[in-house]
Amino acid sequence: MAELLEEISAEKRWAITSKALLRLFISRGTKTIPLILSKGEGIFAPVMGTEKWTEILSKMYIDGATRIFPMVKERFNVPVEDAIGAQNLVEIVAILMDGPEWEGEYVEKTPERAVWRITKCPYWERYEEFEVDPVLRTCDAVHQLFGEAGFKAINFKITRTLTKALPRGDPYCEDVYEFKEE
Repeated sequence: MAELLEEISAEKRWAITSKALLRLFISRGTKTIPLILSKGEGIFAPVMGTEKWTEILSKMYIDGATRIFPMVKERFNVPVEDAIGAQNLVEIVAILMDGPEWEGEYVEKTPERAVWRITKCPYWERYEEFEVDPVLRTCDAVHQLFGEAGFKAINFKITRTLTKALPRGDPYCEDVYEFKEE
């Protein structure tokens, strides 16, 4: 078995593992056994209601952001002294948490303001795979809170606003990072 695993590159193993973990996370909140349950059913969201499920997810992500943003910034020595640095930190955090599937492009890139368009999101990919009911796709609210909490933990001069989001019907998600001097 070890020999077989050695033939699979570390990058490929990481991609497979992160995708599997994200699938588990999505399925626990929205759908348990895709082959048995009808589309959009699940364990938590349908029982608790979307608002309660979003509230619980938000608390988890806020707590996680206040821990992971400072840790990644320090561990990888990521300068977060302007909007570009802020976006770089978020990209590193996202890839470490969710794997290499994230893709995006800068729409604007200045020290005062960076706009990052997310063209491929692993959360959205898993929602699509599981055919999750659009009502249960609450990632935009959680996404916003995660960024706010993370930056509050490292640099209060940075704001991150989700201006476009797939769950809102937009064709992509878009984050605006702004660095404000006092």
